[in-house]
Amino acid sequence: MEYIFEQVWVETPVDTDHDGMLDLIRVLIKRPKSGKVPAVFVANPYMMHCNEDWYDLYDVHKDVQAFPQQSITKADITFDFSVSRTVQPQKPRQTAGFAKTNITPDYTDIECISPLYDHLLERGYASVFSAGLGTRGSQGITLSGSREEILAFRSVIDWLNGRCRAFTNLTDNIEIRADWCTGKVAMSARSYLGTMCIGVGATGVKGLETIIPEAGISNWYEYYRMHGLNLPALGWQGDDIDILAKYCFSRTYDPEDLKQIKPEFEKSQTWFKRHIDRESANYNRFWDERNYLNQLDSFKASALIIQGLNDWNVKPKQAVDLFTGLQARGIESKLYLHRGAHIYTYFLEGAHTVELIDRWLDHYLKGADNGVEKEDAVIIENNLDQKVWETFRQWPVIESRAAFPIDAEGEASFTDGWKNSCFDPQDPKPQAWLDELVLSDSANKLRFLSEPLPENRRISGTIKLTFEAKLDQPTAILSAMLADLGEDDRLNGEADGDEYSHYEFKKVHAPYGVITRGWMNAQNRENDYCKQELKINAYYTYTLDLIPMDYMVRKGHRLALILYGMDAQCTQIPLTECTVTVKQDSIHCMVPIEKGFR
Repeated sequence: MEYIFEQVWVETPVDTDHDGMLDLIRVLIKRPKSGKVPAVFVANPYMMHCNEDWYDLYDVHKDVQAFPQQSITKADITFDFSVSRTVQPQKPRQTAGFAKTNITPDYTDIECISPLYDHLLERGYASVFSAGLGTRGSQGITLSGSREEILAFRSVIDWLNGRCRAFTNLTDNIEIRADWCTGKVAMSARSYLGTMCIGVGATGVKGLETIIPEAGISNWYEYYRMHGLNLPALGWQGDDIDILAKYCFSRTYDPEDLKQIKPEFEKSQTWFKRHIDRESANYNRFWDERNYLNQLDSFKASALIIQGLNDWNVKPKQAVDLFTGLQARGIESKLYLHRGAHIYTYFLEGAHTVELIDRWLDHYLKGADNGVEKEDAVIIENNLDQKVWETFRQWPVIESRAAFPIDAEGEASFTDGWKNSCFDPQDPKPQAWLDELVLSDSANKLRFLSEPLPENRRISGTIKLTFEAKLDQPTAILSAMLADLGEDDRLNGEADGDEYSHYEFKKVHAPYGVITRGWMNAQNRENDYCKQELKINAYYTYTLDLIPMDYMVRKGHRLALILYGMDAQCTQIPLTECTVTVKQDSIHCMVPIEKGFR
């Protein structure tokens, strides 16, 4: 197919670098040479290079700070989406002329572009890419997850529908229109890119017909925090959203540009550090702005939501909460759950992901009557046999629950800290720590075992745990895990082969597998936004939801429910130890398990 590659600068409705002019963002387009076509838009803050040397993680070898009683209310932390973030420019641009096209060399200086989009080009779709505010070739400041970032990316869809302007460069004010576009647009891609699909979709912008987020974040708080704890991606303790904004600020690659924008960028970083509130890790107005689930009532686009069940970077809760929220509002949506980690499944053997995407786009962008919207809404890859894909009408696929069998009374204690474990801050070895946690009888946890299951049993949904406990310190990390015990060949979510040509998931022989986990700050026992003062050695009731999961447990295996404190793979590593004492007869764990435990 003959195609052209061009670039434009779309005028956004925001001025994040405070120069009195609306920020322009660079947009690259690869499209068929002739005819009007629909477009697939990828909002990709990584694609203009990243500041690898700036990715300095916070120190996590420190105590979780204890707070006196707080009086923060829901109103205090609620972001008002009705207040506009758009601005009237002090220096409006005057159109100086018009151009039909603005040809540029193909795929110059861009990264992180999937081969999927060349495939879509052959099927008659234009591919549209933009790194957005604060990236090389664009104006503005990187404000990750913010209303401004979302509105800037939304302006690309507005331009594709003739509702805003674009120019041939940053200075000449020669306007260019998207006359080649039908006005029907999809957004797609993985991780931060998939997150932008959700954020723009939540604005309800006209012309965005569908989104295909893969491992997309629907709630940034639950990506970097969890129930009053700093808790980013597994293995990335110390990561935070201000670091992400700094990492993506690729205007640094143009020294002259950086010289004039650096003071404004440094102000934004100071603002980030103040508002992310790592000290309390509470949910606040900053995070409420970045919770796109707040805006689901505005959603108009359908959604094909793709998520890995072994993804502990963007956890499955992000996809599940989006899907259930859209389903509750009658928005056409599909949940596609594979057994991978943070990975594309386009070339996963037996997955048929690309075929599904083709049919989905053909229906929503071209009006094909192929029935894709009428098929079962949930597709799940089986963890016992990765070649088996099952379909269901709803999530969770199991409606019944059973109490985890705990035959224990009296008090029992565990230590929140690392000194009673094999963990060494100087030589962490988190896998050895995890092995000890699940398999040993060490003092850093309470462990309860089920009987061997009489047949294969499915767990699907959210495990809910309640217990009473007292602490000998003013706060603690409280964690819980459900593990599958039994020698088995287990899928670890990594590609056995080339992710971009052909692969299956790797199998690793192991005596256990982690099914799911959950974490909380003991002072956030009532909600995520207000710390409750705890009296030392006084009993309180704690309720914790574990990350939603779908998992098949093999016949003869046992389940282990584990209560513990510090999570060496996820949480801060406290210096002060805390003894957590639990009333064992108060532990109530409801598991969405098929046919129960007998």
